[in-house]
Amino acid sequence: MSWVVEEWKEGLSTRALQKIQELESQLDKLKKERQQRQFQLESLEAALQKQKQKVIVLMHHVTSNAFLFCSSLPSMVSLEQPLALLEAIP
Repeated sequence: MSWVVEEWKEGLSTRALQKIQELESQLDKLKKERQQRQFQLESLEAALQKQKQKVIVLMHHVTSNAFLFCSSLPSMVSLEQPLALLEAIP
């Protein structure tokens, strides 16, 4: 089947055939480079998703801790008055 693909090259000058070979070689290199970049892009996207997941987990912890802090604030305030009285005792 490759002879059909190559048939169009019949009758071309040596210079034209060399140029075609150079272009085909360049095309192969560009295809390989594209594959490498595609793999690199996919790897970076996976790493980004992993980092996003870490941020979500950290935000959840911060939110939980903030809620815990705010909910314990009234009890902390209620302990300040007796503490101040104890500290005032000579």
